[in-house]
Amino acid sequence: MISLLIAIPLLLAFVSVMWKRLAKPLFFLAAVTNMTVLLASWFPNSVEIHVMGSWKPPFGINLVFDNASFYAALVVNFFFFLVSLMPNLVESYGVSLMLLMAAANGFVLTGDLFNSFVFMEIMTITAVTVASRRENFYNAFKYLILGGIAGSIYLLATIFAYTATGSLNMAHVSMATISASSLVAITTLYAIGLGVEAKLFPLNGWVSGVYGGNDLAPVILGTSVSFAALYMVGRLFGTVFHGSGAGVLYTLALITIIIGEVAALRQQNLLKAFAYSSVAQAGVVVAMISKGTSRAMGLAYFHLTNDAVAKFVIFLVAGFLVYNYKNLNGVFKKHKVLGASFSMATFSLVGFPLFAGFQSKLRIIMELFSMKDYLFPAVMLLATLIEVGYVVRWNVKLWFEEETDEKADNPIVAGTLALILSLLLVAVFIKPEIFLGGAMKMGNALADTKDYIHGVLSVVKGGM
Repeated sequence: MISLLIAIPLLLAFVSVMWKRLAKPLFFLAAVTNMTVLLASWFPNSVEIHVMGSWKPPFGINLVFDNASFYAALVVNFFFFLVSLMPNLVESYGVSLMLLMAAANGFVLTGDLFNSFVFMEIMTITAVTVASRRENFYNAFKYLILGGIAGSIYLLATIFAYTATGSLNMAHVSMATISASSLVAITTLYAIGLGVEAKLFPLNGWVSGVYGGNDLAPVILGTSVSFAALYMVGRLFGTVFHGSGAGVLYTLALITIIIGEVAALRQQNLLKAFAYSSVAQAGVVVAMISKGTSRAMGLAYFHLTNDAVAKFVIFLVAGFLVYNYKNLNGVFKKHKVLGASFSMATFSLVGFPLFAGFQSKLRIIMELFSMKDYLFPAVMLLATLIEVGYVVRWNVKLWFEEETDEKADNPIVAGTLALILSLLLVAVFIKPEIFLGGAMKMGNALADTKDYIHGVLSVVKGGM
């Protein structure tokens, strides 16, 4: 069944190339079908593999379905589904979005290192077409160049891993004995290869231009694609390489947090400000993943889920404002639902009480103290103070400054989705288990290398 998550959007993308008018409804159909498949599967609570062809692992390519890949696929496809509900946002990008959906699902589900490279390349190329919307060609081209370089380095890491172990199967590689020098080289190259999509310093220079250049790119790249990339960080550095390279990830992540927040504070463009905020939050997630424990990784993805929901709302509202108004002063007086949704999402981002972000940040800090790590909490505290500065500034500007004379119709669908998701952030504060339960299962699955190896190499279920 899980192969349908890749096959359905891929098939419908090719169909929509021949009948371009069907691209929007077919994208909606693909998103609904994928969500249906996932909801029917739910958490497998075991490791299942789906063999491509008749070649069993470690010799053939296989898809891995466990609690980690399920939760990641659920979040990824959930945001694609939300985007499919807004035909005005999709416009002529239905084909690209379906290919991006197929590639992101393949990237999350694959159990093969080379196959992950192939899906990452498809994901990058299709993401570039989305980034070029509204003639944002220059920034899309920069993203393409960086993505191409990162992909080459990722491939080089895969070649080194194959040379050291004689296998490309993730489970087989994870049980192989690799020399210390080879392991350092492999994990360093993978950190660089994933660093572009994971938005790690110094490979995140593309983010502000791409996210600030149109209204579609940040909504989908800042949620689904980011979640898929950060899932792979956990899979490789947690499951496959047993925490090797964690020190490098931790250091880069802390630097990323500070640089992202300072850049967001200095930014005068609404979309770009929260693009840099996304960079900082990715740093928080990677730093927690680098801790290597199941609880730390679970909390990382709990925070990432909260951030993805908040960022979807923020970018959805910000995109509408930036491309409908030249002057944003007091614009929320005309769009109160959008304004309330935006404010709640930004408050969750900061971690104010009554919102989901408070739950994840508090748990992360408590976990770090229990691990006797005091540097990371200090960085988070500094980052939060900076966040308060630009979040308050933007809310004051959009709510209370002298109202602009410009007018634009209220986006009913976007406003409804933004309000529902912002209320979801309140619900998660009241009952964090809504996201926390799944995220902790994801963390446990990523940290349990033995169960992963046994499930992939001993159990065969399903097929293409």
